[in-house]
Amino acid sequence: MFMFISCTAAAVILISMLKSKHFIKAILISCIQGAAALFAVNFAGDFIGVHIPMNIFSLSAGAVGGLPGVIYLLVCEILVTAL
Repeated sequence: MFMFISCTAAAVILISMLKSKHFIKAILISCIQGAAALFAVNFAGDFIGVHIPMNIFSLSAGAVGGLPGVIYLLVCEILVTAL
């Protein structure tokens, strides 16, 4: 279920970027925002007790999804550790 939601969200984000007039600029800004948010969550995670592991999947979710992708990873991590 989570995989379906994440693939659908990634497709929607990429389609909206393709429809914009500045596709490359939108991709680069999204990648930078996602990486910065991922590093910020991991830095603040020491204080709040949440850690998102740095691997190819989390980095690609942060790069493609930007800030919403990192929020999605954060919610998934909180749900997994709560269960």
